[in-house]
Amino acid sequence: MEIGNLNQRITILEHRTVVDEIGNHITKWEETFSLWAKVTVKTVTETTDAGVVKEAQKLEFLVRQSPASQNINSTNFRILFRNNIYNITGLIPLYDHNNYLKIESEIRKAGVSDDFR
Repeated sequence: MEIGNLNQRITILEHRTVVDEIGNHITKWEETFSLWAKVTVKTVTETTDAGVVKEAQKLEFLVRQSPASQNINSTNFRILFRNNIYNITGLIPLYDHNNYLKIESEIRKAGVSDDFR
């Protein structure tokens, strides 16, 4: 794997519980760190449900492993890429290239109403 293929910047978001100024516990997604990644589109599907077009897009991010990236899991982390938030669906360590990690993710977008009935 050539390092030059890692040409897209992604940001890792972590789900955290914080205390606001009046003592309320609130949960929010915070930026934790960013990485260079190779981004591959796996599938894009579009369906119509009750007149609303919905798009599901699956991407694969290939990143170099680091101490920070080794803590990523699908429960507490998401990926911010080009102003879209992707849910992590799988983590695949590449054992033939010990320095890399594949992160599978997906986004679901609800579109506008379908005028064709």
